[in-house]
Amino acid sequence: MNGDVTVRELMTREYVGASEGDDLVEAAELMLENGDDAVVVLRGNDAVGMVTERDVVELVVDGGDPSAASVEQAMRPEPPTIGAGETVSAATDLMTARSVRHLLVVDGDEPVGVLSEHDVVGASTLAHGVESGEGRPAGSEVMLADAADASPNEEYSNQSVDEEYSNQGICEVCGTLTRNLSSFNGQLVCSDCKNV
Repeated sequence: MNGDVTVRELMTREYVGASEGDDLVEAAELMLENGDDAVVVLRGNDAVGMVTERDVVELVVDGGDPSAASVEQAMRPEPPTIGAGETVSAATDLMTARSVRHLLVVDGDEPVGVLSEHDVVGASTLAHGVESGEGRPAGSEVMLADAADASPNEEYSNQSVDEEYSNQGICEVCGTLTRNLSSFNGQLVCSDCKNV
């Protein structure tokens, strides 16, 4: 991906917001209705937390009753933030370092969007022109190009996946964002899944 791409270019500007006292089930319903997997928890205009699908599942696994829970009971306080003008590379580094799948995007102190690992991976795949396929053998030929520099009439050149794929992305087995992907049995996997 082009190193000049900023978080502002990839973030989701319209995010779901809730307050700490809101009903957790209602917040989860909003996530489903809007196709989002995170809710920004707001106190006035200040973001004080975030609730993801994973947080709701953790509450249930820990014995909590989501129908009786508030957003505050499931939220992660002080969500990791990144400036809208930061590079996507800096965002992926922060996601990896904090082991999170969502970042709250801020402009100054004001929340302006959410960046998910799905946004990053989707843009990375598009930028490199990589066509994914189930069961693709290691070393297979795929079409690669830098979408930022290519015009619609330019032809892509075939290059080996082993030579050109980025080793940063989502593990095709466990879904974790990682910097250390390798090709194993026709899939790009993290070191944990490769050793299983």
